[in-house]
Amino acid sequence: MTISISQPYSGDQTHAPFGQKIAAARTNSGYTVEQLAVTCGLTAQEIAALEDGSDNNPSHIKRVSAALQIPTSSIV
Repeated sequence: MTISISQPYSGDQTHAPFGQKIAAARTNSGYTVEQLAVTCGLTAQEIAALEDGSDNNPSHIKRVSAALQIPTSSIV
């Protein structure tokens, strides 16, 4: 499944592939959830929601990819 930033998947799927990619990129970068939240201006709950696939807000995905210094296309 591919998720578009302009039209994110809005179904009830959890553990979305983009969420797993965000979690892996965060871990590889050495960030905790809390540290990444501070870095990109989101809450720890919003980061956790992105990672578990329950949040697919394009703005949040873009902020996280910018904070992790990775292309958005590598997450979605």
